[in-house]
Amino acid sequence: MFFRLIFLCIAAVQAHGLDSVNYGAFTQTATYSIANQLGFFTAYGLDVLYQQVPNSTYAYAQILNGGYDILTGTIDNAVNLRLNSNENVTVIGQLDQGPDLVLASSPNITSIAQLKGKSLIVDSPVSGYSYLLRKILSTHGLLLNTDYFFQTVGGTNLRYADLVAGKLPNGTAVYATILVYPFTAEGEALAAAQRPNILARVSDVVDPISSSAFTARQSALSNCTENDILVRFMSAMYTANLYLRNPTKKTCSLRAIGKQLNVTAAVAQLEYNAATATDTGEVSPGGTFTVSQPGLLNVIAVREEFNGFSSLPSGYNFTAAIVSGEGKLIDYSIRDLAVAGLKKHLLKRTC
Repeated sequence: MFFRLIFLCIAAVQAHGLDSVNYGAFTQTATYSIANQLGFFTAYGLDVLYQQVPNSTYAYAQILNGGYDILTGTIDNAVNLRLNSNENVTVIGQLDQGPDLVLASSPNITSIAQLKGKSLIVDSPVSGYSYLLRKILSTHGLLLNTDYFFQTVGGTNLRYADLVAGKLPNGTAVYATILVYPFTAEGEALAAAQRPNILARVSDVVDPISSSAFTARQSALSNCTENDILVRFMSAMYTANLYLRNPTKKTCSLRAIGKQLNVTAAVAQLEYNAATATDTGEVSPGGTFTVSQPGLLNVIAVREEFNGFSSLPSGYNFTAAIVSGEGKLIDYSIRDLAVAGLKKHLLKRTC
């Protein structure tokens, strides 16, 4: 059935102008920066419209209702929606393993112990990085709703701005939150009065983890037009990821990151270091956007520890649930076509 679909889709796709892609994302990753700045999307016939995600609830509603064609978000969200709510979200590849994923605080907070009695800002208390945050704090004896509290704010860009400002728009004090690429490095470049303190790195508590994942609605995989766009988008990102991980292309990668994020050369270097870190960067097993099974099982274990699968029966087989295949939580059919469609000449592109 799958190979018949490929044949029919290839026959149906005709050469024409650039196809628009609504791409939802929480952050402008290094891989995206390279694909965008070096023209890889255009080379695959795409006009990618970057859509800044305000929060995870909105983001996954958009991917399900067709507002986004593809989304990169924390894989925990896809697991939660698929297993707890039976929503037809499909992970088509892993982008990273949590680059610069940290617990960061306002300058006057210098230890995790000082967070006792405070409210911490999050995207959602039941998705994404919130469970990893709970894990970090639990290792220091702090428990949610007993020793600290969550306040829902939204995506990382919003939380970073509030953390640096030291308060929410309504004046409520901000003490700490989870940060990730590119905001961790951007924060390091700020003046001391605004610079967040890094209290802990997630990788020091849970390692490895599967973090950002390419996510689509399941129905898109069996639609010729949507399938074709997804394949070409993933091919462009795969090309960019190979380029990022090629040390001989470091200069061009740095320029692309710096230009996309509008940061100094020094900050771009910090971003590059985070994105290319072998254990937590924009990496995947085999380098082909394969989901790290140990990393995903660690993410699941943390959610399970804090009763994040209350709708599932005792003894649920999570290992079986994350086996890839057609119609499953993880489906590599798009990824496989994207890798096969690599335009190798783009890897030689200069800046």
